[in-house]
Amino acid sequence: MTAASKDMKPFSIRMLIFAAASAAAAAASCVDGDGNCMPPPGVSAAKDVWGEDMLVLSNRFGRLELSLRGAQIRSLEFAAAGGELLFRPKTMKFSGTTENRGGIPVCWPWFGTNGAPGSQPHGFARHSLFAERARVTHGDLVSVTLGLAPSDETCRFWPHKCDLEYTIELGCTLNLNMVTKNIGTNDAWITEGLHPYWRVSDRRRVRVRGLDGMPYCFADETMVSNAVWRGDLTPDRHYDHVFWRGGADVVVVDPAWRRTIRISGEGYGKYVIWTPGDFKAGDFENLMPGNAFDFLCVEPATLFRIDGYLLKPGESHTMRITVSASLSLDSNPR
Repeated sequence: MTAASKDMKPFSIRMLIFAAASAAAAAASCVDGDGNCMPPPGVSAAKDVWGEDMLVLSNRFGRLELSLRGAQIRSLEFAAAGGELLFRPKTMKFSGTTENRGGIPVCWPWFGTNGAPGSQPHGFARHSLFAERARVTHGDLVSVTLGLAPSDETCRFWPHKCDLEYTIELGCTLNLNMVTKNIGTNDAWITEGLHPYWRVSDRRRVRVRGLDGMPYCFADETMVSNAVWRGDLTPDRHYDHVFWRGGADVVVVDPAWRRTIRISGEGYGKYVIWTPGDFKAGDFENLMPGNAFDFLCVEPATLFRIDGYLLKPGESHTMRITVSASLSLDSNPR
């Protein structure tokens, strides 16, 4: 057993104990694993340290923090998975001008560099202020719907009138629905995706399952040249790989924490696996070099223009994502 695995083992045991205690407490009463009275399932408003608006969704299974700026999920906790699932840098300032790496950013109405020449990567939605459109609480299902309507400001970046409606539902899983509707009079072409930063013990010891047999290429390419991935992927170096998913789920397996995170859905054609190479402070906005192995990006996306969606006036497209996570007594969870 390596020194690293020896260090991780007590933490894994603590996470399993925490998950079991939290689940038992939630089932029996309104008391959580720390003995605190849990609020009833629902949505509450809050502000961050910079005064930006955010929403907090909670139920007996977990808790989620959502910024109205960029509709970016900042935090996602599931008791049954040992707590926080998302990597959260120490600095996440939602000012509308800085790029916030961490959590789950929204990439829309283009993914990567599919915008006009000189436009910002991954679209303008992640810098825009969304409006709350609905809240629903039904038992342990808690959801919020946010919207980004076309405006003079958005038309500066993209000359199309499309409405984005984003529903975030917290149950025993996380369900995300992104609906794009063309409310204009001209055709609109979109690419889109989500850019989750999954928190891991050490990505060099993590495996990504479900990629076996998928065609793949590098992100700066647009075609597959008979390249097929075989086996699991261990992200122990810089990756910027695109996988043609074919409907398959992808699972992040973290043996040190005995945790699995499963990503599934529909309405998108690719998974992007991204991890940084060597970098110095300032190269990636709020990421620090010391965090390089603390996260792994597995991104459901439609990122090449040739694979994008052409929406005629009145047409819409929906992208659906489900995230589930669990702990296992097995040191080699599947």
